[in-house]
Amino acid sequence: MKIKRLHKNISVMKRTVLFLAALATLTCGWAQNLNKKEAKALQTYLEQPAAKGGTNAQALGVAPNAAAAAPGIKIENGHVTEIDWKGKDLAGSLNLSNFPALAKLDVSNNKIVSLTIDNAPALVEVNAAKNSIHTVTITDAPQMQNLRLQRNRIAEFDLSTMPLLKKFNISSNHIEALDVSGLVNLEYLNVMSNKLVSLNVSQCQSLKNLYAAYNKINSLTLDGLVKLENLNVNSNQLTKFYVQDLPALATLLASDNHMTDVAVKGCQAINQIWVPYNSLTSFTVADAPALAFVNVEWNNLSYLNLSNLNFLQQLNAANNQLITLDVTFDPNLRVINVTNNDLLNDLRTQGDTLLAHVIGYDSDWMF
Repeated sequence: MKIKRLHKNISVMKRTVLFLAALATLTCGWAQNLNKKEAKALQTYLEQPAAKGGTNAQALGVAPNAAAAAPGIKIENGHVTEIDWKGKDLAGSLNLSNFPALAKLDVSNNKIVSLTIDNAPALVEVNAAKNSIHTVTITDAPQMQNLRLQRNRIAEFDLSTMPLLKKFNISSNHIEALDVSGLVNLEYLNVMSNKLVSLNVSQCQSLKNLYAAYNKINSLTLDGLVKLENLNVNSNQLTKFYVQDLPALATLLASDNHMTDVAVKGCQAINQIWVPYNSLTSFTVADAPALAFVNVEWNNLSYLNLSNLNFLQQLNAANNQLITLDVTFDPNLRVINVTNNDLLNDLRTQGDTLLAHVIGYDSDWMF
């Protein structure tokens, strides 16, 4: 019986050894199919310490010299075409320069500290959000269209070699100045929660969404943004803001600035204007037939004229210093809030046939 068991154990061991040898051969075969320079670059990264101990290779469950076998890597014709390493507890400095076939990279939600990509003619999409990146360099990426770098520690970035870029998110970083002027394909830009003092978006003729809240911007030129639909510049340091001739603009958010003067003119699609918590003494709107909602509460307005706005439905002008409010001939106006305007004695509502609520004003306002 003991001899039979011994033979059986030897047989099992032989099969295990043969399996491991075959696996090693297969792994080596994969590695040999990968371009040597790309394999070396990946090996260099995999040998670096990971976020939670061990190496990056161990975090991915592979040997450092078996990069081609790592999960999330796609290879075609000996070159890496895609890397998906999101949320793998990776760390260190990642250099993917000279990967000519790399088209898509996702290393989001890790602890990477630097990212370098040079000579990437096929690269279309990069997601390196939610890392600890303080240095990022992406050059010679002429096909880049979608770039996500939000929630890192980046202080500067150059977009000059990405003429086809459509979507760019670099929110929650340390950027102080950004120039995207002339990026004619850019449609989406999110630079919220940085340290921006200077933002140049002139002639971005395809830009539809611009989110620049929570910065230190004191002036912003919107020339040539003919497709801009949504603009958010809340919590900046703007003092005067003139928005005109933006035919697609639908929403303007500019609360919590230092503005004393806002003028909106020639914005045919504008539907909502929110400019509360400023120091406004002047607010004017002209040629805005689609305007439905206006919020100017917590300002210093004494006179406000929003008459002849056929689509206006709600106005919040609470906590100002209003003496005169003219909303005559606004046939769709339903609600006005004028709470804490103790000096208000001239409220004009003629032609407002649907007006049902005037909050904070007790006098006979229907005339």
